[in-house]
Amino acid sequence: MSKGGMGWRGYLFSIVGLTCMVLFMATSIVLTFGMLPTLAANLIDKSIQKSRAISVGMMNFAGCMPFLLELWLSPSPNSIDTALNIIIQPKTGIIIYTIAAAGYAIEAAVTGMVATVMQQRAFGRLKEIETRRKDLIQRWDEYVDGETPLDDFGFPKHRED
Repeated sequence: MSKGGMGWRGYLFSIVGLTCMVLFMATSIVLTFGMLPTLAANLIDKSIQKSRAISVGMMNFAGCMPFLLELWLSPSPNSIDTALNIIIQPKTGIIIYTIAAAGYAIEAAVTGMVATVMQQRAFGRLKEIETRRKDLIQRWDEYVDGETPLDDFGFPKHRED
């Protein structure tokens, strides 16, 4: 089987997903409208970890949840009319997409903080390496500084004064 092909698990997942979308059409309508930022983040995020897609997706789903509860707890639960009434309200889009934007902000902030911490650790490690290098040079003279010319066998060449 080719690497990009869908195996039997992929086909089974697709069949189960499509069946659930048909059976729960109203929920699917609200989620399709609400989860568009997650789809966009998934298409844009080219990293292997998909951290942007995950952070936006989680916040996006959290933004959709109150409207799903409104749909499920309405007098006519899980009806298409109720779903359409929910998604045509402007506050629905504003709330869902604002919370998805918060997912983008969280991802950007966390990425920046992690990069800063990693950079500071690297600088600390460089200082430690330089300190150990100076100690070795002081203890073993200039033969360990990496600047002494070596012969073919790895021994220092004698200087001809």
